Amino acid sequence: MDKIDAVILRLLQANARMPGSEIARRVHLSLPAVTERLRKLNESGLILSYTIHLNKEALGWDTCAFIKVWLNYGESDHIIDQVLSLPEVLECHHIAGDYDLLLKVRVGGTAELEEFLVKRLKIIQGISRTSTTMVLGTYKESMNRPIEDE
Repeated sequence: MDKIDAVILRLLQANARMPGSEIARRVHLSLPAVTERLRKLNESGLILSYTIHLNKEALGWDTCAFIKVWLNYGESDHIIDQVLSLPEVLECHHIAGDYDLLLKVRVGGTAELEEFLVKRLKIIQGISRTSTTMVLGTYKESMNRPIEDE
């Protein structure tokens, strides 16, 4: 990856729908040259997907919470598969420390969070304990780190 690739990635981070012609104009390359660079970035695995950032509050998912999950020893594989299948779970991280998993979830309010915890998460066999922290406000939420020039 060179400096031009870094600029292309920054442009796509800001707007994944930016046309190739606009990218070409901004990096001072031809459209075929930009298309080839994008192909290589995709094939190399640097670009995993092109996505959109939804307005979660407008969709009714205005409550965010982080849930610490303790697992029974030796039962993680089937538990993680079940946790990942829950649409409310935005992120699932395996953690070193007192607990095993850290989940980031989005729901439509405290009643929906309670229902998620009691009727969907805590019923999964092998989860021994959870602890939930409600988010009061979010000052920064990003999908990626900014790409810097080399």
